[in-house]
Amino acid sequence: MNICNNCGVELEDDMQYCPLCGEPVAGVGNEKRPAIPEREIFDYPGKMTPPQKKFTWEIISIILLSGTVATSIIDFIITRGVSWSEYPVAISVTIFFYISLFAFWEQRTVMQMAGGLILSACFLVGIDALTGGIGWSVQLGIPLLFAANVVVAGLLAVIRRSKHKGINLIAWAFLAAALLCIGIEGILSFAATGAFHFGWSIIAAGCVVPVVLALLFVHFRLRKGRSLQKTFHI
Repeated sequence: MNICNNCGVELEDDMQYCPLCGEPVAGVGNEKRPAIPEREIFDYPGKMTPPQKKFTWEIISIILLSGTVATSIIDFIITRGVSWSEYPVAISVTIFFYISLFAFWEQRTVMQMAGGLILSACFLVGIDALTGGIGWSVQLGIPLLFAANVVVAGLLAVIRRSKHKGINLIAWAFLAAALLCIGIEGILSFAATGAFHFGWSIIAAGCVVPVVLALLFVHFRLRKGRSLQKTFHI
C-alpha cells in the first residue's frame, strides 16, 4: 500500500491520485488533479430503478421471513405456544410493510410512510388481540411506531432541504437517533408509571451532541475548501 507524499493518506495500489488532496502518486504523473469534493463522495447516483427496488425487496423479504420463521419455531418448541416471538414477528412484518410500499407504491414519501403506519398499526393490534387481548400494541407498539415515523420524516425533510449533502447527513442521523431515544424512553416510562421520566436517553443525547457538532464543523470546513490536514496541522 502506498502513502501520499503530500498528506500522508494511505492509497490503494491501483490509485493514480490521492482521493483527498489530488496529488499524483509518485512515478505515475505530474499533473495535479483537484481533490474530490465532499458532495461527490456522499451524493447518491439517483433513484433506484424498478428492477433494483424489486431485487432489494426480495432480499430483505427473505431475511425477514427467515428470522420470523426461526423465532416462531424456537418459541413454540420452548413454550409450546406463542409468547415472546410475537414481538420480533411484529417488528419484521412492520418492516415488510414499509419496504413493500416504498418498493411498489409510487407515491410521495409522506404518503408511503402514512400507509406503512396505518398497515403496521392495524397488524400490531391484530396480532396483540390474537395472542391474549389488546395491551402492548396500544400502549407501546403504536406510540413507538408513531415516534419513529415522526423522527424519520423530520430527518428526510432536513436532508432534502440541505443544499450540500455530505458529512452533515451523518450528523443529522445521529441527532435523529438521539431524539428517537428520548421518545422511546418517554413512551416506555409513561406506559409503566403513567408519567414521563427521562434518564439514560438524556445521557445518550448529551453524548451525541458533541459528535454532531464535530461532524458539522468538518462539513463546514470542507465546504469552504479547507483541507483537514491544514486544519488539524497534520
